[in-house]
Amino acid sequence: MNYPLRHISIRVPWHDTGWDGRVCAAPRLNGSCLKLKRIAEDRDDAAEEAVAGKRLDELPQAQWPACAAERMGFMAPFEVVRMANHPYNRGPETSHGHFKPTPLRHPPYSAAVVPFAWMLREAMETLGEEHELDVQAEREPDLGFKTQWVQEHLNQTALLDCFAGHLKPEQSLCFFYAKQVPFVEDAAGGRILIGVGRVMHVGAAQEYAYTTKDLKGKLRSMLWERMVQHSIRPDFKDGFLLPYHAAVARAAEDPEFDPAEIAALSPADRLLEFSHASQLVSHDGAIASLLACAKSLRKATGVLPGPWDRCLQWIDARLGELWTARGPCPGLGAALTAFGLESATFVARAIAEKAGDNADPWPLVARTFAEPGKVLPASLAKGIGKTLAAKWSRLPEERRALLKLLSRFELTREQATTLYVQEERAKAGIEAADKAILANPYLLFELTRLTGDPVSVWTVDRGVFPDAVIRDKHPLPEPSALDAGTDARRVRALAVKVLEDAASAGSTLLPQAQVVLGIRDLPLQPPCEMDADLMNVAKDDFWDAIGEVAMANRAPALQLGRLGEMGAVIRSAVEKRIGGKRLVVEADWRKLLDDHLAKQSIGKGDELEESARAEKTAALEELAESRLSVLVGPAGTGKTTLLSVLCSHPKIEAGGVLLLAPTGKARVRMEQSTRGLKLKGYTIAQFLSPHRYDGATGRYRLSNQPTEAGAHTVIIDEASMLTEEMLAALIQALKGVHRLLLIGDPRQLPPIGAGRPFVDIVKRLAPEGVSERFPRVGAGYAELTIRRRQAGEDREDLQLAEWFSGSPIAPGEDDVFDKVVRTGQSRHVRFVQWDSADEVRAKIIDVLVEELRRPDGGKALSGPDDIAGFDATLGGEPWNDMRFFNPRRGDKQGAAEIAEGWQILSPVRSAAHGVPELNRLIHKRFRQPLIEASRKEGWQRKFPKPMGAEEIVYGDKVINLVNTNPALPWNRHRKVYPEKNNAYIANGEIGMAVGFFWKKGLPDLRWKLEVEFSSQPGFKYDFTSKRDFAEEGNPVLELAYALTVHKSQGSEFGTVILVLPNPCRLLSRELLYTALTRQKNRVVILHQGPRTELRRYSLDDRSETARRLTNLFVAPSPIEVDGRFFEEHLIHRTARGEMVRSKSEVIIANALAAKGLDYAYERPLMLDGVTKYPDFTIEDMESGETFYWEHCGMLHVPSYRRRWEEKLEWYRRHGIGAREDGGGAAGTLIVTRDEANGSIDSSKIAKLIGDLLG
Repeated sequence: MNYPLRHISIRVPWHDTGWDGRVCAAPRLNGSCLKLKRIAEDRDDAAEEAVAGKRLDELPQAQWPACAAERMGFMAPFEVVRMANHPYNRGPETSHGHFKPTPLRHPPYSAAVVPFAWMLREAMETLGEEHELDVQAEREPDLGFKTQWVQEHLNQTALLDCFAGHLKPEQSLCFFYAKQVPFVEDAAGGRILIGVGRVMHVGAAQEYAYTTKDLKGKLRSMLWERMVQHSIRPDFKDGFLLPYHAAVARAAEDPEFDPAEIAALSPADRLLEFSHASQLVSHDGAIASLLACAKSLRKATGVLPGPWDRCLQWIDARLGELWTARGPCPGLGAALTAFGLESATFVARAIAEKAGDNADPWPLVARTFAEPGKVLPASLAKGIGKTLAAKWSRLPEERRALLKLLSRFELTREQATTLYVQEERAKAGIEAADKAILANPYLLFELTRLTGDPVSVWTVDRGVFPDAVIRDKHPLPEPSALDAGTDARRVRALAVKVLEDAASAGSTLLPQAQVVLGIRDLPLQPPCEMDADLMNVAKDDFWDAIGEVAMANRAPALQLGRLGEMGAVIRSAVEKRIGGKRLVVEADWRKLLDDHLAKQSIGKGDELEESARAEKTAALEELAESRLSVLVGPAGTGKTTLLSVLCSHPKIEAGGVLLLAPTGKARVRMEQSTRGLKLKGYTIAQFLSPHRYDGATGRYRLSNQPTEAGAHTVIIDEASMLTEEMLAALIQALKGVHRLLLIGDPRQLPPIGAGRPFVDIVKRLAPEGVSERFPRVGAGYAELTIRRRQAGEDREDLQLAEWFSGSPIAPGEDDVFDKVVRTGQSRHVRFVQWDSADEVRAKIIDVLVEELRRPDGGKALSGPDDIAGFDATLGGEPWNDMRFFNPRRGDKQGAAEIAEGWQILSPVRSAAHGVPELNRLIHKRFRQPLIEASRKEGWQRKFPKPMGAEEIVYGDKVINLVNTNPALPWNRHRKVYPEKNNAYIANGEIGMAVGFFWKKGLPDLRWKLEVEFSSQPGFKYDFTSKRDFAEEGNPVLELAYALTVHKSQGSEFGTVILVLPNPCRLLSRELLYTALTRQKNRVVILHQGPRTELRRYSLDDRSETARRLTNLFVAPSPIEVDGRFFEEHLIHRTARGEMVRSKSEVIIANALAAKGLDYAYERPLMLDGVTKYPDFTIEDMESGETFYWEHCGMLHVPSYRRRWEEKLEWYRRHGIGAREDGGGAAGTLIVTRDEANGSIDSSKIAKLIGDLLG
């Protein structure tokens, strides 16, 4: 059969030698290739290190690396022959026992392509119907075990030949891609394109060799690998590789250079075309991929060596060919399917062949329905019945026009059906009439972008603006026609695209100027030459899709209508509740607090305890009486205690209390803090499902459906993790609620998604000068400042964390840098330096040996090979020569709870210090014996087989990655034992694989992995290899010995081991603060390079939160600092442009600058081996005097006051006297303090400067 021309995607692993047929130069450091399951399972680091850098043709196959079968040598200039063994040949008595190793020739510059998606049994029938293949399910043999793959050679041959039949030598393009590379942290759902060439030759299908010639009654099978030779050569004359290796080398020399900037990604809307190892690529997918490569090469030009101008010319030539081959109606088959035609794909193909290249197929479509026998082969013509022909003849012109319009876009059959069939459109929640879509084709993108099957803006844009060779011959008819690349309909869709991308990055609006620049930067053909004048015209057609709002300087800004509506919901609720009548709750809160603490055997004690109780008492009164309030404070300040006292009040308890949290762990922590009241908690996604949370897309939305909270008081913990969409949906759902309380720490990481609502609400409610108040309480606002958790005020780890909190630092707190950072060691903090990837791997193991403890406090590991000791830290209970991992039984803790005793954290996922590689390091070191035991066959194996690319086994620490409600039909395989009402697993819940462990006499359930989560002790959830660990999908579980800092939010661990690479583009002040507040007892910081460099992250120019633009309560006012924009009201910037820590310091710095005095901010002052950091240092060169200026705040906290007095004494000891005492021989100390309102008088500061410094 003559199949239509297609292209091919070919997956390859990342390889540090450039895929030239050599073993990696540093195999142990290449963690990116482990994304591929076969490599992850089979790679032997030591064996590959022994042959590092050697060519495959110089090695026996037994010494080849695991990636050899995964096309690591597609650029090899030499031929090799690989002996292929069938994976099901498990001995002579098995179903494939007569198969023998079969030689597979790999020519130079070739790749063995494997179309896995085509070889699935579940896909065979569909592919057979779609392509009229001779495939028969009854041919498939009974192997004695279950398999998802097609096994019979005739079925295999039909599928493999059909796949290869779409590839035309010298016409088809081959796109090489990787699933992961070491320099891209997040590919945003795409793949990383490696290179592009032309298909030069497709090898014939090859059958396995057998041990016998008598094959009667025996199974026969084909090798799935098919050799595709390509045109790419080192001179890049006919194809190219993108210069990633050169970019990595450049970044090693220049930390400011980011190699991710030149990464080219496969089109996000064509993910399935770049999946399953090898897949056919449509013309649209090829065009989009070439445009992405072109953008990458333009960035590389002049920066990285290579013939990039010639490669760009090659791309241009290929694009011309692709557009011609694509034609005007690439979606004809999908459109005819939507119309209801059976065998629509074959009909469309027959019509296209009859019409010829670049021809309008619709006249032939009309003839087909009128006289099918004159257009189609007889086998297809008989499928055009009278009813269908009558449907076509009576079809209203508007419906027919819509069908023709849809054919212009390369849609899937499912997309076309949803958009064309009005009933399906309504079912999908797409509210648009045919007329509206015809008038604006870009609605196909706008209306589907938030659904589970979106049509991308690129798909629409290629259909509306194909290449001139198509556009000139087949212009879009009215009313769909666009008059130019700057048509208002296109501008609106592109503006929506830019604003949606901004929302994903955290901003809920953008200045109009940034939207204009964002559109201009999109890879469009023709370009959309935007400017402010054109935007002002286009805005007339934005309607409710985009709203115009104002920046603080009155410049125009644009906001998605959806986010504007959600912001209004939040804003209205906050303002009404804050301005509403106060709730009446009569209580002696101090007595209730004292009684509660007495029950926990906590005495009234010292001055610090008295201060802590005083601020809690004031906070309780405000939280009880306010209709909306925030409770702010770091870990250890007693938020849990306060919550328990509040909820215990008879009136509040009688009205009902609902506990909500974004994570399962935070939900459980709230439940535990109020366990005596037996309150029920939910994750927010769980509570809002299904009307306001869509589990399929993970999106939160507004809805008219009523929801009853069933309680008068609603408490939301970890509120800093809420996006505006989450909070708006939640507020809208909370009917009949008297008291809404948001608890959290606004200094932690901002949420993943749009906005920073908790920070904005805290900013709105915080009283003026709150940092100098005690207690810090105002209308709807309560902040706890005094830590009591395990002598928290004097813990160096928490002192260190405060430096990255964004709050003013008390004047004596710089001693933590001298005590901890200089020495590298204290009771609660330890610093360990590393400089190379090899070194960090070794140091991690050393730190585990030195730091991990048994429950009794004793050292857990005797050495780096102490597997039993390691298992004990995860709750492993010894039995003979192995360990059992049990769930909670009664009062005895289970493995999941014990495993929270320690945790490795990293800010990143990529590179040797990223989370996947750290997990593999731990897994291979301490879990390898159990991995091997789980691979055994038959009765020798007691556990489930290793699951997923990470080979998760019994006794592993894991994290759940998907919000899962087992009650939903598609989650019914997620059984829970014992049965549980409202069973639910939230994204981010951490647990232990505690089963299944098979014993004689028990049913054989080794097909499932049973996980107990620390948030649900005593309950086990089932996970299966087939449903939860598909290679191309995202796994439901991952190893969790190491986590990203983002994933750790909402959790606490006994000891935290934090790995910090340098440079690290993801590192921010909030990330450091979050990481440094996860530990209960101790944090070990493994830092690359000098630890003193960490201090630079403590200032506002390292804030991620301040880089977001939002307008919940005030119009945004971004200011540019070193090429980046920050929200002005969230940072403290002086007139000279430097970042300081408080508004008072800004006033002092500006006053000094106004007097023309040069000063240094927080310049280190080292005397006798001790370093302090005065706020300001002023050297008067004329008089020879030096002034040290300290601005004081927070002295209401006794420990802060004590450390300030110690610092004053240090100054005096070293000859720096107070100005009131005439100064000292080594300098004069100036001390100022905030006034009662929390600020300082600028005129008094100016006078002070004038008096002292002239």
